[in-house]
Amino acid sequence: MALLRNLPRWLLGAGLLLAFDLAGRTLVAALALPVPGPVVGMLLLLLALMLYGRVPRGLAEVAEQILRLLVLIFLPATVGIYFLRDLSSGDWVALLAAMVIGTLISFTLTALLLNHLIQRAGTKRNRDSHVD
Repeated sequence: MALLRNLPRWLLGAGLLLAFDLAGRTLVAALALPVPGPVVGMLLLLLALMLYGRVPRGLAEVAEQILRLLVLIFLPATVGIYFLRDLSSGDWVALLAAMVIGTLISFTLTALLLNHLIQRAGTKRNRDSHVD
């Protein structure tokens, strides 16, 4: 019963994702941009969410379900490593270095962003508590 009550919200969220994906693909095709359409669609969605000021509940529900399945997106890449067994030792060193360096850059940027957001939230909280 709860599923049927939440179905319209969920459909709206899925529809938003599909609409912005289609808008991005259409924009890329019309302007011959050298960027993938889904990337442009996600940038348009980000802009729309920033203008709206919050994430609609249906979109949040759909995004949560998609994030739970994110591991399935990486599964083909993981299985693909099996077929790279014929690489030379120099290729393996370059591949491992790229993976380690890429992971470290990703962790560093994530930590810096998180630190910035925590400081910003603390500053806003302090500012709000001093207002009488």
